[in-house]
Amino acid sequence: MIRVSLYLICAGVILMSGVVSGCRTTGREPVSVLPVEIPQDFSGPAGQTKTPPDPPIRNWWQTMDSPELSGLIRAGLAANYDLQVRRARIDQARASLEKERAGLSPELDYSLGGKRASTRVKTDQGAATDGSHSWDGSLTGTYTVDVWGEVRAGIQARTLELEAARLDLNDAALDLSADIAEAWVDIISARNRLEILDSQIQVNQTHLDLQKLRFLNGRASALDVSQQRESLAQALSSRPLLEKEARQLMNELGFLTGETPGQPVSVATPALPETIPMADAGIPAALLENRSDVRAARMRLLASRSEVEAAKADLMPSFTLSASALFSSGQLDLLFENWVATLAAQLGGPLLDGGRRRAEVERTRAVVREQLNLYAQTVSSAIREVEDSLVGIDRQKAYIEQLEQELEAVRLTLKDARIQYLNGQSSYLNYLTAWTRIERLERQLVDERATYVKEGINLCRAVGWQAAGTENTLSAQNLGAN
Repeated sequence: MIRVSLYLICAGVILMSGVVSGCRTTGREPVSVLPVEIPQDFSGPAGQTKTPPDPPIRNWWQTMDSPELSGLIRAGLAANYDLQVRRARIDQARASLEKERAGLSPELDYSLGGKRASTRVKTDQGAATDGSHSWDGSLTGTYTVDVWGEVRAGIQARTLELEAARLDLNDAALDLSADIAEAWVDIISARNRLEILDSQIQVNQTHLDLQKLRFLNGRASALDVSQQRESLAQALSSRPLLEKEARQLMNELGFLTGETPGQPVSVATPALPETIPMADAGIPAALLENRSDVRAARMRLLASRSEVEAAKADLMPSFTLSASALFSSGQLDLLFENWVATLAAQLGGPLLDGGRRRAEVERTRAVVREQLNLYAQTVSSAIREVEDSLVGIDRQKAYIEQLEQELEAVRLTLKDARIQYLNGQSSYLNYLTAWTRIERLERQLVDERATYVKEGINLCRAVGWQAAGTENTLSAQNLGAN
């Protein structure tokens, strides 16, 4: 009896020490400090807005006033494969949440079985067979009381992960709408450059015919004809590359909109849009709420903190209530007439587990540090993207203005070179050099204007202008306090 008492005392001491140690481990976790400094405003003339911008605009592409682009983006939002994957991940996260919530409900299990036993016995009169039937069934219910909040912490983590999955869908939809718009702009640009090139090829062919005629009349040299033939060949050699670019862009647009690459996609707009989307950069702090990827990173950080709480609660004892009813009878119709019912309560917890549970606590804490730095990285990347877009818009506009001035200057040079050549004061090469530079600048200007439009699109993407057609996110009230 004394030995049994000593065993019980030792077990009680170990149990109490485990509870006390667990209580220490389950203290409040320190608040995570974001390891990145958010500036007061963006640098540069375009980033001096001191007030937060309006809430993110839905259907941002409508500012470009193109029904064709709107139709392409709507088709992409409905059929794009990446968005379908994101929607499936939302369904997975929702199912995981429902699975976690089931931990707050009692479980009820049942079983029903039958058995037939036969015995053959040898007797003096021969062999005799004796048989019997038995039926049994049971109902067992268990309920584990969530005293330490382990299940609730798991529910909170799954809820935040579901919110993060929905925000991932929003972010992917924004990226998709911007990618479709950029591909659409590039297709128009490639076609415009191809039209300009065809016009330039015709002019070069006309110049070659004129030079041949002048050569026959003794007013041009064989070198002049050869140089013009070279210029025509150079223009002709550029055409296959532009055709390749245009067709590959059509394949890309088809893929983005959910069509099979190679199938025809309708792009009939003849020129670049006159109005481009130009978002108000606002202040950097607004990115924390306007950008879905930043909010998703924050949700995952909060979810990892809930995982720590669940791991710490697993160190504590568990309280389980159970009830069972056992049924047994030799006849099926009398099965529920013979039964035994039991009701029990149980307190249990870990005594020795080799440090597995404490290691899980440390692992989840390391995950929190990981998610904190991923969140900081996402915030820093968002600020950099806005800064890059502001610089790109400002410098691209200045570059286009300089190219336009250069084109005007070369046109004047071409005019003077033509007069001097016709008057015999200059060689044909000077005229041809100026004409070649004009050909290059005209095509380059179309390409750079398309880049300017895409810089505006990238700014919309960087500040978090939203795309319609995605699933609504959870409200802040559904997330609970953290």
